[in-house]
Amino acid sequence: MSRRWQYILIAIGVIIAAGAIWFAWFTTTINSRVRARVVNALEQRFDADIQLKSVDVSLWPEAKVAGTGLVIRHRGWADRAPLIRIGRFMAETDWGALILGHNHVRRVELQGLKIHIPPRGASAFKETFSHGEEVESGEPGHDTTHLQFFIDTIQAEGTKLIIAPKVPGKSPLEFDIKNLTLHSVGPGKALKFVAELTNIKPPGLIDSIGYFGPWQKDDPRATPVSGKYTFKNANLGVFNGISGTLSSKGSYNGVLQHIETKGTTDVPNFALQGGDPVHLRTTFHAIVNGTNGDTLLEPVVAIFLHSKFICRGGVTNQPGRKGKTVSLQAKTQSARMEDILALVVGGKPFLKGAVNFQSRIVIPPGPEDMIDKLRLKGQFQVWSATFSDPKIKKKLIVLSDRARGISKGEQQKKKKLGTQRLILSHIRGRFQMAKGRASFSRLAFTVPGAAFRLHGAYNLKSGRIDMHGIFRMHATVSETQSGIKSWLLKPFNKLFEEGKAGFQAPIEVTGTKDNPVFGIDIFHHEITIQ
Repeated sequence: MSRRWQYILIAIGVIIAAGAIWFAWFTTTINSRVRARVVNALEQRFDADIQLKSVDVSLWPEAKVAGTGLVIRHRGWADRAPLIRIGRFMAETDWGALILGHNHVRRVELQGLKIHIPPRGASAFKETFSHGEEVESGEPGHDTTHLQFFIDTIQAEGTKLIIAPKVPGKSPLEFDIKNLTLHSVGPGKALKFVAELTNIKPPGLIDSIGYFGPWQKDDPRATPVSGKYTFKNANLGVFNGISGTLSSKGSYNGVLQHIETKGTTDVPNFALQGGDPVHLRTTFHAIVNGTNGDTLLEPVVAIFLHSKFICRGGVTNQPGRKGKTVSLQAKTQSARMEDILALVVGGKPFLKGAVNFQSRIVIPPGPEDMIDKLRLKGQFQVWSATFSDPKIKKKLIVLSDRARGISKGEQQKKKKLGTQRLILSHIRGRFQMAKGRASFSRLAFTVPGAAFRLHGAYNLKSGRIDMHGIFRMHATVSETQSGIKSWLLKPFNKLFEEGKAGFQAPIEVTGTKDNPVFGIDIFHHEITIQ
């Protein structure tokens, strides 16, 4: 063998030996070196202290990195709860990423992911107000720091997002994300996500697709988020006193602490306890305050049957109460009384007519039935009102005819001739409602020739009426009668006249919604209008 070949063989041997030494070094140190790369990348991206319990790299049949116990804590924050905690992770990459230091990762699987958003950050103190309510700033952060790795896909099951309250002592907001998939996680980019969230009340799954980021390391609440969602087949029966199956879809945009959302809801079988099911549809625009979970509604437009209501207000925490309180200002100029009665009491509506309505609506938290905890305070008008019950119609015809001086005899003639006409009423007043009982003040009820000024209460559950007030009519007391009775009553006309009214006397309305009883007090004797 020539000397030249000897040198070649020696060189080959040296290369093989060096390669073997390098390979031995590479395989024995790869875990620590990959661990150092991961820790360094996360430290820079999140300005955080990193704990990583273990890292295990496998090269065959494909390059993979597995790890456990990853904890990320932001440096210098008073809140020492981990920003991110991951129980286990597995990353699929290639030999180039491990050998040559490339930063491309094909896929990452996460188990036990918890994200904790702390109550701090620069923009968290840029507060605005809407309808007197404090609203966190929607301004996104300007952090341009980026992750050194580019990851095609991250998949996580059983993720929990926790947003700490700004006010000490309050409960944090918690979101259970059943399935989460992130795409295109890379330098300075908003990542695309697909998520399936578990909604607690009403129970159901929310499917959402959108964009998240770039992550703001010094102010996580200012991290941008946007997307669309769908929510189907949610059972409203978990709320005492109501029922129905809700579906909703919409879009959202903003930052974690200030998310504006708009969308629609559809409940084809919405019902209050005791009422009839109605098809309820809403459109809404809302602002969600990520510091406390309060939601401002501006506005919500609700439509059912032939009625439309516009509501503004919020779903907020109230001092001294656990849970959220719904507080709204509702109004309508295009509603029907029969629609409202169908929703509230059900059955054949005893009253029909156009409604002008405005009210403050408060629904406190708690296990009570909706009709018991619903609180209302407002005013209303019912135009061209008619009663559906023939008995009530008859009573109103008698009342109106007497009030206009049409005697019983003249009324019988009109009935035979078929000239009796439908009596239209006008009702207006102020009301308050609590514990299923509506109280009325300054309630005015008019029919042609007569007017009532009443106060009292109506029980929505039993249908009982208990109203008292003053009855006035145009005719004098003698004009309500005919023949000898009319002549006998003429001396008493002056006793009952009041101003321009020909007759005024105390009255009470009792009975039920289906059978009201009108009683007038004359000389301490109650006369029932039949």
